[in-house]
Amino acid sequence: DVEPTKQSSSSTQAKSATPASEALTTIRTSFLLVASPFRPYQRSLAEAERNPMGEAATMVAKDIRNVASGSAGAGLAGLEDAAERFGDLAPFMFPLADAAMTRFELLNSGYNAPATLTSIDTLLANHASELAIAMGTLSGNATHGRSGSGGGPDFDEQYVHCALEILRIAGAFKRNLRSFEYSVRDRLRNLANQMLDSALEIPEEKATAGTGGGTAQIPDSLDMTQIRTMLSKEACDPPRTLVDDGTGVKYPAPVVELRRLAGPSSKKASADFLQPPLFPKALDCTSRLARSCQSFVFEVCYAIPERHLRGISALPVWKQEGSGSGAEEDSYGILPQPFITQVGEHMLALVQALEPFASDKEALGLANEVMDGIREVAFQPWKEFVAAAGCSFSDKDEYDQLNVLMDGKELVRYFLDDSTDGLPALDQEDDEDEEDDPEEKATTAFCNLWLDVVGLAVTGRLLERTMRIPRLGRKGAEHLASDLNYIRNVFTALGVSGHPHPLLGYIAKLVVLDEDTLRSRNRDRQSEDRGPASEVIRRAELRVAYVRSISI
Repeated sequence: DVEPTKQSSSSTQAKSATPASEALTTIRTSFLLVASPFRPYQRSLAEAERNPMGEAATMVAKDIRNVASGSAGAGLAGLEDAAERFGDLAPFMFPLADAAMTRFELLNSGYNAPATLTSIDTLLANHASELAIAMGTLSGNATHGRSGSGGGPDFDEQYVHCALEILRIAGAFKRNLRSFEYSVRDRLRNLANQMLDSALEIPEEKATAGTGGGTAQIPDSLDMTQIRTMLSKEACDPPRTLVDDGTGVKYPAPVVELRRLAGPSSKKASADFLQPPLFPKALDCTSRLARSCQSFVFEVCYAIPERHLRGISALPVWKQEGSGSGAEEDSYGILPQPFITQVGEHMLALVQALEPFASDKEALGLANEVMDGIREVAFQPWKEFVAAAGCSFSDKDEYDQLNVLMDGKELVRYFLDDSTDGLPALDQEDDEDEEDDPEEKATTAFCNLWLDVVGLAVTGRLLERTMRIPRLGRKGAEHLASDLNYIRNVFTALGVSGHPHPLLGYIAKLVVLDEDTLRSRNRDRQSEDRGPASEVIRRAELRVAYVRSISI
């Protein structure tokens, strides 16, 4: 630290014979001489920082990998321990990044900012990537332990809670990154203003820098910021050209660069939001981390339904013909089969598993940071349903068309004639909860998001497995309709918007629709314009007719 240097009026008078510009030059030379050992470090600050920061990052990355690999076969206790240790390791790099910014302020005072920002961006991006990979490993270990060759244990709410804790960690990382970026923007604005301080500049330099000119004046005092800025400018040797900042006013090029990087002040939130990120690689890797954690929660919540639904296409019950011989069936009708009741019970139990975490306001706020694009984790069963129906989407249209199918609202108009009777109205809104407590609303919204995602995956898988049934007898069709209607009732009881999906009810009707009606309606469809969604529905109808041995 350099103590402020004061120039008394008496000493100024004593040096009245020395021109002020020469005195300023002497002062500057003195400071430059004292600081000269640091000049090489100032000029290559970003490069000099790379090795020590890289070594710290390597040590943390090794710890992250050890935690992930150590969770294999450790069961619930191992998952809980891993979640706790990841919670400690995830924010580790942010204090290092903040310290790097502090050294940048002290030694470069804003000059050569892009190099330092790129170095910090790489540091945070690598850390987020390591965490994303580790979460994938942790997810594989957890789901393998629960659904391996032994079938896995019964549903345990603690698995869901631990998976949600992992999601919270990703949310905390994203929030930390955003807060760090805001603080860096504020620092860059301050540094840009400090560059315009011309206290230690001689008249010729002031004129070049656009900060005035005229007679040199010796300041009464100097603070550390002024000295630091002067030393950094001499060491980094920035261009002395003036640049229009976009408003018609010209400033030194480094000032314009810092202001561009910093963007508008925090008071202009909407404008600040439109600014390109200071750490684009870190932001992209944070998105990967979020997706990895979303997938982890999804796989934990969806593992049991997937296990029960995976092999149902080969069940012998689908081939059954005739009226059956069970007296119980004659008295009570056809009951849903065990596989579908187990899926339904799991969906109902999932509500109780999600609520404790969602009731924690702080944890919920962090988890909501990384809930964007959550439906994408349920894409795979729907992709397989489209393929099983005999269709395909182009890479360009796949995302949008899958969303149309999963949303379901636009599909009903493609159903045959009056076959929408009894299907739920997907566009109706619930107005009963308008006066609910905001925290309770947030809790419900979070739970419903996950119930929606898991419900969509269950629906997509059930539709895909239905398309894979090789042959469907009359009695088998009644069993299938009963199973589909059972899961529809479960989704209705959950009360999640958009569920039950209209395709469940539509397929349930198609499998028991009389042959003549199915033929005539399909002939009527031949004249329709076919879009991607309507083509999937048409192919599904043809597939149902085929497995029922109905020629169309």
